[in-house]
Amino acid sequence: MDKNRIIAAARNGTHRGIPDTCMGSGFSQDPSCKDVLQYYFSTEREIITDIRYTITETSCYPSKACGEAAAELAQGKPVMEAYTIDADKIGEAVGGLDMEHRHCAQMAELALKRAVLDYARRRAGNGGIPAVMPAVPAGIGGSPDRLNA
Repeated sequence: MDKNRIIAAARNGTHRGIPDTCMGSGFSQDPSCKDVLQYYFSTEREIITDIRYTITETSCYPSKACGEAAAELAQGKPVMEAYTIDADKIGEAVGGLDMEHRHCAQMAELALKRAVLDYARRRAGNGGIPAVMPAVPAGIGGSPDRLNA
């Protein structure tokens, strides 16, 4: 586990924030620490052109680093390729995780997969055309003001 790399990724926050609109969003909540991670993304011709996330402000560095790493891995990828991003890839992107923090990568994987599934549902319900919706934080496990932007 490369602690310096994890801290740098957590502080980076290039993709952190709530966009005005999104075409797919998904969240996950860690059952033990109650952290909430939510992704929002937009596409053009099935390529993820913008991906943002929110995460509970008090989340640990590995959770924030995994949130950032998954967004970075998905940026510029076809939507279905983003679905294949898993906890192992996310963990590798932050320099490795010990077993105590593996759940951070799993939380990012789950939230990203749920965002892709949300995108697919919206598209199917809109005659195959991706639907643009306002981005709304999940607020599960606490109010949305617990999330940092």
